[in-house]
Amino acid sequence: MWKPAGHRVIVKPDDPPEKIGQIFVPGWVKDNKVFETIKGTIVSVGMTAWRAFDEGKPWANVGDRVMFAKYGGSIVEDEKTGEKFRILNDEDITAVWQED
Repeated sequence: MWKPAGHRVIVKPDDPPEKIGQIFVPGWVKDNKVFETIKGTIVSVGMTAWRAFDEGKPWANVGDRVMFAKYGGSIVEDEKTGEKFRILNDEDITAVWQED
């Protein structure tokens, strides 16, 4: 598993939907769209993430659902599982989902 350096975080993007309404999404469309996902779950946080903001208190933690910049970061693949992740700068996290 990749470990984020410095102010970076690793996010597992959501998988694209199997179907939209009553229409099934073909596999080739899902493969192309997986990199455009803007929602996911934080799986790892670098040592200095969010330290320059809000007196060093992180506003997102491992396990949080977040939105991130559509084309931000780098796409990496876990060499053992083949899962795809995004390595993002902390400032690329644009929102954190909070239950009411």
